[in-house]
Amino acid sequence: MNTLFRTLATLLNRQNQNSSFTTSLVLERLYYADGRHNTSHPQHGSFDGLSVLA
Repeated sequence: MNTLFRTLATLLNRQNQNSSFTTSLVLERLYYADGRHNTSHPQHGSFDGLSVLA
C-alpha cells in the first residue's frame, strides 16, 4: 500500500501542484486506498493523516 501512496504522490507532483481539484482527487483516492470508505475502518469519515506529500 505504501507503493500506491508514493505513486499517487508522484503523479500529483507531475501535475499542477496549485490545483486544489487535483489535490482533492488524490486525497480521495488515498482515502479509498486506505480502506476508510468502509464503515468498520477506525478512521472512517476522516482524512486526517493522509497526505499528498512524499
